[in-house]
Amino acid sequence: MYRSGLRDLEIHYVSNPRWYFSRAEKILIPIVESYIELYGIKKFLRGLASPIFFDALTVASYLDEIEGASTTIVTIVLKNVLRPETGLAVVGGKRTEGYRVPVELEKVGKIFGFSEKKMEYLKYVSRIVAKVDNVAIQDGFELYFHLMVLSSDGEWTIIQQGIKSLENLVRRYHWTSINIKNFIEEPHTGIVAMRKEEHVIDMTSRRSRESRESIVQLVTKDTSKLKGFYRYSQSKGQLTLLDQEFGDNVRFEIPKINWSNIESLIKQQPKDFEELLLHRGVGIKTMRFLVFASIEVYHVKPSFEDPAIILKELYKPQNMHEDRWIYEMMDAVRESSLEMFMKKTCLNRLYNFFFTQES
Repeated sequence: MYRSGLRDLEIHYVSNPRWYFSRAEKILIPIVESYIELYGIKKFLRGLASPIFFDALTVASYLDEIEGASTTIVTIVLKNVLRPETGLAVVGGKRTEGYRVPVELEKVGKIFGFSEKKMEYLKYVSRIVAKVDNVAIQDGFELYFHLMVLSSDGEWTIIQQGIKSLENLVRRYHWTSINIKNFIEEPHTGIVAMRKEEHVIDMTSRRSRESRESIVQLVTKDTSKLKGFYRYSQSKGQLTLLDQEFGDNVRFEIPKINWSNIESLIKQQPKDFEELLLHRGVGIKTMRFLVFASIEVYHVKPSFEDPAIILKELYKPQNMHEDRWIYEMMDAVRESSLEMFMKKTCLNRLYNFFFTQES
């Protein structure tokens, strides 16, 4: 399974968004209904976890390729068309709507007949996924979009999006419950981007496994060493880490932190990295401080590589002809209730975008 799910996009459609939405809705609803009729709700749910599938929805709906605001438009349409009676439900969305996931989950859970235990688990999933993409992967993008799609049997797909305001870029993250092994080590259905970010801390990489373990050890067993590093780093101001010792020329600033957050973490004694990550006081700065402390104390480093696949590599023609999602989307367009002219237009857009990319 390729790692997709994270992608760099530009934000557009800031003017006349209603027109874009109206046009996209007229196209998307027949295509989504057709796809579900052909392949079923579980296949559609799994498709949403693939950035290729999601981009196919975007391209077919006449949104200009894969730009950032199209995510909002597509998901609003999905939220309108995917009702619980279809076997799928959509909760969350942009900014404040993302924070309403627990409340919306309660309503959906009653309709689907989920047990209290199942509801608590789904709320946990929403929290840990957001914490991973915002704190465990530090790529410079701030999350502002959190969408969860649920099936009546409790399977889920999550789409998140983060923003880098100064550069007007967003990055998209995809997850699914299908075949997921854990929430910590390479849990995304994939990661793709328009470019590689130069300075990234990826605690979800397999190469970060030892770093994750050492951080837990620091706050549970070697707390005196952790406090010593804290006193040194904070007395010097914002230090810059030049990671030449490990053969990399990586520069990061060691941030100022509130020691009380570390004290509460020590008091909690987390059993593993997942429990540590979910602790209320562990944010971006605290995690970065713990990463650098583990480098100093144990000489253990995480992965500093951006886990994203470059977009142009993913969409090379020789790769795309092996991807079933595009062919299934084309089948859905052909069998939809769209007018013949619109079917031809959608099919042409899909083919031109996915199969005629320059290598």
